[in-house]
Amino acid sequence: MGFIAEIQLVHDNLALAPTIARYPDVTFRREYEETTDDETFQFVSVFSDEYETLESAMETDHTVSNPTRVATFENRAIYRMTRETDLEIVPPRCAESGVFVFTITSGERGWIARVHLPDRETLSAFRAWSRERNMSFRVTQLYDLSASDAGTYFLTEQQHEILLMAYYTGYFDIPRGITQDGLADRLNVSDSAVSQRIRRAVSELIGATLEDDRTPYMRI
Repeated sequence: MGFIAEIQLVHDNLALAPTIARYPDVTFRREYEETTDDETFQFVSVFSDEYETLESAMETDHTVSNPTRVATFENRAIYRMTRETDLEIVPPRCAESGVFVFTITSGERGWIARVHLPDRETLSAFRAWSRERNMSFRVTQLYDLSASDAGTYFLTEQQHEILLMAYYTGYFDIPRGITQDGLADRLNVSDSAVSQRIRRAVSELIGATLEDDRTPYMRI
C-alpha cells in the first residue's frame, strides 16, 4: 500500500523560493511544468489580491523569468514563467521512482510536497537525492497506508478513500487546493456522491473522536 508523506523542501535556488520567502502569507501552488528543447515553463497558481506587488517580486526573482499572468479568478491568478534554475523540487521521472505527487504548495521559504511513495526505501532515496543537492528535507507528516487498527473499521472503504484524496489534494486547506468537482473527476463519481461521502465520513470521525480521545482513525 505504501506511504503518503508531506515533505518540506527548502533551498534558495528552488523556483520562486526568494519570492515565497518575501511573502510568507501568500500561497503559491505549482500546477505543472512543460519542457521544450530550450526552456522549462512552469505554471503556478497564486492566491492573493496584490498581484502587482507579487509580479514585481517575481520579476526580480533569479530563479524564474518572464512571469506572465495567464488567468485571473477571485483571489487566485495563474502565472506562466520560465524556470531558470536546474534545481528541481522532486526527482525527475517520478513515475520511474514510484513517487506520485498530489500537490506542491509554498511553505516556510520553500515548497511542501504531498506525495505517495511505495515503500520506505523510496522515501530514503528521495531524501538522499534532495540532500545531495543541499536541500533541506523534512518529513512533516507520514501516513502508513498498510497500517491497520480496529478503530478504522467504522469508515467504509469509499469513505476512507475520499477522505485521503480530499486531505492530500488540499480540499480542506485554506484556500482549497481542489474543488468538489475536481474530487469527483478524480474518483470518477458524481458531485453529489462526493458531498455525501465526505459529510458521512467526517460525521463518523467526529462521533468517534467525541467518544474516544485516542482518535484511532489516524496514525501519523
